[in-house]
Amino acid sequence: MCGPMQTAKRNEIGQASLVFVASLVIIMAAFALLVDGGRYLVMRNRARMMADASALSGAGMLDLQKAHEGDFVLDRYSAEERAGYIFAENYMDKPEWANYQLQEVRIVGNEIWVTVTGTSTPLFGSNLGLNYSVTIVSSARAASGISSER
Repeated sequence: MCGPMQTAKRNEIGQASLVFVASLVIIMAAFALLVDGGRYLVMRNRARMMADASALSGAGMLDLQKAHEGDFVLDRYSAEERAGYIFAENYMDKPEWANYQLQEVRIVGNEIWVTVTGTSTPLFGSNLGLNYSVTIVSSARAASGISSER
């Protein structure tokens, strides 16, 4: 004969495995967010650093003739070339899973704007069949001489 306690125990068989599987799914999702989110933050910081370094180095390229006259104007060719050179130097140290591009170098008077984009595919998400990419856009502005803030 089966008592009420034995019937209740039979109904509970396998419930621990359901809780384990549900917990495992939650843990895997949290790990995926942690790994891919960390990569996103690294990529964002790297793009910002590349834009800042390129803009600051380009801002040092003054047109010397006009600087002697007291007018702070960037030498367009030298500033663009220097910004591109610093970007290329920083590109060599990039993580292998990220791709960066020097999107734009714009020079107006004594100011230089540099825009860098970065793209990446997920590490953990790609193992789960998720094929999405992340694109980061970072801009920096630097100026030589006296500049009015806008």
